[in-house]
Amino acid sequence: MNTGKISARYAKALYLFAEENGKENAVYEEMKVVAKSFMALPELREALKNPTVSKEKRKQLLITAAGTQVSDEYKKFVDLVIEHKREEYFQGISLVFQDLYRKKKNIIISSLITASPISEAEEERMRAAIKTKVSGTVEFEKSVDPELIGGFILNVETYQLDASVKSQLRNIRNTFVSRNSEIAQQ
Repeated sequence: MNTGKISARYAKALYLFAEENGKENAVYEEMKVVAKSFMALPELREALKNPTVSKEKRKQLLITAAGTQVSDEYKKFVDLVIEHKREEYFQGISLVFQDLYRKKKNIIISSLITASPISEAEEERMRAAIKTKVSGTVEFEKSVDPELIGGFILNVETYQLDASVKSQLRNIRNTFVSRNSEIAQQ
């Protein structure tokens, strides 16, 4: 069976189960942590595929990967996945679950790259500015890149706003270079 189909079926089942119990928000947060755990620790995927690792240990790995406090819905889902020997698909399940949740809740993912960490107030101002241009709730995937020198780069859906000092300096340099080449040709 196709890996994507398996992940999608399990993610949909988890969403419906969590929604039925009013815990979809908690499970969403847990699945975000799980996805980050898989990205940070490639060994996690290998441990889940390893046949010498016991079911109990695999269960414990998946519960630990979701954070310190996990919902009963998440724990029951982990039991189901382990029972059906589908733990190797868990990373895909976590990603598909997040996509499904975001579609259902009309959440738009936006990438925000800044030269230094920003405050909650600055983040809220950015969110308010974006809210006027898009329908839905904006969720930031934040990262820091000191090479920007100052400012930010914001990606929302298919749009990009580059308000970084690095970009402005590059534009100034390109203008000087093109004007110098025009002068040299005269």
